[in-house]
This record gives sequence, structure tokens and C-alpha cells, in this order.
Amino acid sequence: MATILEFDGKSPQIHPSVFLAPSAVIIGNVKVEAGASIWFGAVLRGDDPSHGIVIGPRTSIQENCVVHVGRWGPTVIGTDVTMGHGAKLESCTIGDRTVIGMNATILQNAIVDEECLVAANTVVLENAEIPARSLVAGVPGKVKKKLDGSAAEWIKGGGAHYVSLSREYLRQGIGTGNPDTESSDGGRAEI
Repeated sequence: MATILEFDGKSPQIHPSVFLAPSAVIIGNVKVEAGASIWFGAVLRGDDPSHGIVIGPRTSIQENCVVHVGRWGPTVIGTDVTMGHGAKLESCTIGDRTVIGMNATILQNAIVDEECLVAANTVVLENAEIPARSLVAGVPGKVKKKLDGSAAEWIKGGGAHYVSLSREYLRQGIGTGNPDTESSDGGRAEI
């Protein structure tokens, strides 16, 4: 069963349709919206007294990811975002339908707009602003090109696979969440 902990009087708010892997950890001021999935070993640490974390609808936080929040501001992850294995985010904003590659790091006050691809192992520095539909790679992360054609279409549809896979895990009795609960809520929460 996932570990869900209150911190400083704030408890995580988790929609009933969210898939929580048994080893996921969610602490404090965190809101996880409908249809999202929090995979094995992922940690969502909302332990700042002033700011929280929002995980948007149908967003996938994969194995060993760390999402943290600090004094710099909230961490807001949009709708249909795929956060690859081992990625790390702190006090940043990720736009809808963006893919964060494996082991990428997004630092404080960075903004990655919608439909971007942040390549594996990329480090997006503090205060960086990445425009919509960009491919970002490197250390430090730089925009390499605009995404278009099949790459842009792949980014838009990437999240559906993880929604489906999370439902199958739940049907097989793995993790917590209700596979039959409506998970298409596109509304956004504020923290």
C-alpha cells in the first residue's frame, strides 16, 4: 500500500481514480487529480508551509521520480504529462501534454510550456522558460528545435498508455485506486 502522510497539518488530496503503486510516497500539501498514476518508488513531497504540489489529470509520475516543493513556489504539473523514470522536479511549472525524459531535472521557477519533450538526463536550470512544442536537451537544457509532425503527435498522445496501464494494474489488484471511477475530469485544482 502507498504511504500517504500528513505534514504540518496538511494531508494529500487524492482523487479516487488515481493509481497509487504500493511503494509510492505522498506527503503533505499535495493534490493528485483524476486518472493520474503515481508509480513504484515515486515520492511527492509537499512539505513546504507556503506552497504545494498539483499533479494534473491523467498525468503519470513514473518509477523513482521525486516531486518536491520549496520556498521558491508551488510545483504544478499539467494534464496528460508523462514524467519518465527517475526525473526530479522542484518548485516549477510543467505544461499540459509534456514529456519529461528519464532522469531529467527541472529546477526552481522553471516553466516548461505545453507539448514539450525534455530529453533524458536534461537539466532545465532555475528561472528557465521553455516555449510550447519545444525539444529541450543538454546540461544545461537548451531548446534544440520546435516539435512538429509525428513527434508533436506522439507527445500529444503519450499519456493515454499510462492511464490504460494503471487501470489494468488496478483490475489485477495491484496498488490502490478505483479502476471504475471516472478518470476523465479535465478540471484543474489550485494550491
